[in-house]
Amino acid sequence: MKKIILLLVLGLGISRAASAQHAINSVHFYDVKNAAMEKTYIASLKEINTIMAEIGFPKDYYSYFKLADADTTTTYRNCTIGHWTSEEDYKKIHDHPKFKAWANKNKENNAVFITGQLYRKFYVAD
Repeated sequence: MKKIILLLVLGLGISRAASAQHAINSVHFYDVKNAAMEKTYIASLKEINTIMAEIGFPKDYYSYFKLADADTTTTYRNCTIGHWTSEEDYKKIHDHPKFKAWANKNKENNAVFITGQLYRKFYVAD
């Protein structure tokens, strides 16, 4: 049984690595002002991840990260990474009416993170 699980995990890793060759990652660095804002933002990311799966893009999603409390960096302490399977899917998702409705609904809450953010879109180099 352990061998089957190991092979399954290995297979998923190889499959994910192969699809990652065409992947795009959008990276957003910003600062969250307090725990309540962070909680609201994380909830909005969970919501859009669910929406993206519902509209047919279950492999595209956002992840949220933050620096450790012990890190003394004063800016860009938080990060959201968008994981996209292709440029075409990125565009389809961002143009979809449900994505636009989510963005509009969360405009005021998420604008706090967008204002002053450092944004980059990275492509696989090899």
